[in-house]
Amino acid sequence: YQRRVGKQWYQRRVRGFPTMASPVLVLLVAALPFLVVVHATVNITQIRALKTLSGENNANVFMTCNLIFFKNLVDYDMAENKCRDFKYGMGYTYTGTLATVNDEEKNTEIKTLLNLAYEKNSVGKNKWNADQWVWTGLRKTKNNYGFSYTKVYNTSDWQWATGENPIDFHKWMNNMPDQRKQTKHGVVYYQNQMRINHDGVWDDTFTYKEHPYACDYKGKYILGLNYVTWHHAKRECNNAGLILGKVLDGNDLNELKRLFHVFLGAVNETHAKFYKENWLWLGGNDMDSEGDWHWTDGEAMNEFYGMEWTRYMPDNAEYIGTVGQNVLSIARWGQFDDSFDHTRKRRFVCMCPQSASEDTSTGMGISAVYNSTLYNY
Repeated sequence: YQRRVGKQWYQRRVRGFPTMASPVLVLLVAALPFLVVVHATVNITQIRALKTLSGENNANVFMTCNLIFFKNLVDYDMAENKCRDFKYGMGYTYTGTLATVNDEEKNTEIKTLLNLAYEKNSVGKNKWNADQWVWTGLRKTKNNYGFSYTKVYNTSDWQWATGENPIDFHKWMNNMPDQRKQTKHGVVYYQNQMRINHDGVWDDTFTYKEHPYACDYKGKYILGLNYVTWHHAKRECNNAGLILGKVLDGNDLNELKRLFHVFLGAVNETHAKFYKENWLWLGGNDMDSEGDWHWTDGEAMNEFYGMEWTRYMPDNAEYIGTVGQNVLSIARWGQFDDSFDHTRKRRFVCMCPQSASEDTSTGMGISAVYNSTLYNY
């Protein structure tokens, strides 16, 4: 059932809404319930704005609606395992993967993230330094014989982490891939892993080399860590090509609760209920017409099974401030509250535009997975 959200709602206390025991990922992510390839052009201005969302204290992870970039320098196998160990709400039959870079747009996006994470070495410095490259999911899986036999690039010999062979698109450096052979500590290595530099150029190298890495992201939410007003949060999301978050059903609600728990930690019982760390801004508001709630993209905000307001809310509470409480926030335990848009400062959650109207009611295993740790809500 659905009812338009209004300030005169009967405040039901819904208990026992069925939720799924889900493993979680220690990242700023929430997830779609099915496999969706979200691909849209992201320009440098939007990526810089996405970097701003991470806040000054979260410089190790950068996200777009297509990629998650990690600054940690790891070898190829470690990068592959870290991407594989989690899922983005796609059910338990799918695994995460190192990035697939099969067109110019995504190649530009990944090189831009590398440029934001690490400065390009100036003239005279070593272009082969670890922080000048990023691991992707392309690996040579056939005909690994060494330099003299493998000079010619044959797409049927290479595979993305998804198991697919690359298509015609590639950006190999001149005379690459050359797949040199090397023996190290008695182990024979071939240059059969692909990395990308600040210019978007590809190179094959050894698996033991250490670089940052990028995983494909098929998720829905991106967390903003700065404490800002609702209007500021809306602007930061828009600057990044996103919208302030929407919660359309119980699946979205449960995913945001997991996001709270994983990244922002468990509830601190010493904090007051309305302490700023307990809340995130969402896009819901009734600023245009009192009691007529809608999201920032204009879609009506509707009640769903499992949606619960804090006690006696929404109350508009004009007696507390100079203006009414006209914007929506969500608590780490999943309750909603109407709040002041100009005075309170909170963290916030943005949503990828392509996901803003997705139907998540199928419930196909919303989960993010990391090290098989289970949480129940």
